Amino acid sequence: MKLKHIALSVALLALCSAGQAQRLKLLFAGDLMGHMPQHNAALQADGSYDYAPCFRYVKDYIQSADLAIVNLEVPLAGKPYSGYPQFSSPDALAEAARKAGFDIMTTANNHCVDRGGKGLERTLRALDSLNIPHLGTYRDRAQHDAAHPLMVERNGIRLALLCYTYGTNGIEVPKPNVVNFIDTTEMLRDLRTADERGADFVITLIHWGIEYQTHSNREQEEMARWLLEHGCDAVIGGHPHVVQNFTIDAIPGNARYPEVVIYSMGNLVSNQRDVNCDGGIMVEMELEKRLYPPTMRVTTCRYMPYWVHRGTVDSLYQYYIVPSTDAVEYPEYYQIEEGLLEALRTFDRNTRQRLHACALPDGSNIYEHRHYRHGMPPVKTRGYCWREALAW
Repeated sequence: MKLKHIALSVALLALCSAGQAQRLKLLFAGDLMGHMPQHNAALQADGSYDYAPCFRYVKDYIQSADLAIVNLEVPLAGKPYSGYPQFSSPDALAEAARKAGFDIMTTANNHCVDRGGKGLERTLRALDSLNIPHLGTYRDRAQHDAAHPLMVERNGIRLALLCYTYGTNGIEVPKPNVVNFIDTTEMLRDLRTADERGADFVITLIHWGIEYQTHSNREQEEMARWLLEHGCDAVIGGHPHVVQNFTIDAIPGNARYPEVVIYSMGNLVSNQRDVNCDGGIMVEMELEKRLYPPTMRVTTCRYMPYWVHRGTVDSLYQYYIVPSTDAVEYPEYYQIEEGLLEALRTFDRNTRQRLHACALPDGSNIYEHRHYRHGMPPVKTRGYCWREALAW
């Protein structure tokens, strides 16, 4: 009788577990830049730097994610601080981003060796001192092999994060330092390692494309397909400093759906003010894992467009990341001057039109998330959800 009771208990447990799911909400942001006008705005009377105001209007949204990831596009190489073309930013920039809610930073990008090997290694030490996990650049091969892919487990879901860049602006990477370049031999090895380390879901964070081009090119699209065909589950890109198109069906006709590829999220914050460069999107993705039957999938994907307001709020001049659609409707709340409204409206209109145009023939697309001024109200969306036949 005792064995029967045990068997019955196991069966009941399996039935209960079948209806349960583990979920993980991810958030991705584009290039965190550090131009000298940004540093001058953040400089305090005592010589310290305060970038916290930059995240004033979006930190609640960032912190709503279980895991938030941003590309740190500048070395933390120490003084003298500098902007383009060879960056070095105060550690306070990364610290403010961490306090705003970013949990992980990628460091493989075209500016990672702007200050040579010393700058690359100091960046790693600074991030470690701030307790910010990072990936993409390494002190040496041994550190790379131990830490890449970066394995992260949250809410019962085991993620593998991979990170690569197309180049380093022609600057040679000094030995023994390692920068992850886009190299299919290395990438295939990393994808196999992710599988061996028990990844439930594999995400590649990649620095690629042509600056200021608002549409992906053939090389990006071919690389995205290659990654998805060799074990990657989603591809999140940056570098062009503008928002590019995205897709939820990168390899049409295959059985897996959705397949999310974000080609470029634009700048998180920078001093760039040209059309399309003065903002970006954050991308929110929810994963779901079920044990019976075993499944792992993307259940929702949304984007939130934001604009960088370079101006004065409550008598403080700074660079403020503001939800663009809400700011268009309520510019007085964000204290946006009349002379800046046209740039805000242009960015918001261009970005949403570009991304709405990414809909598949059946109308499926990534949601637009409306971030409101007061808290996190019930989500309103523009655009469409997944294919109706596969809506979850």
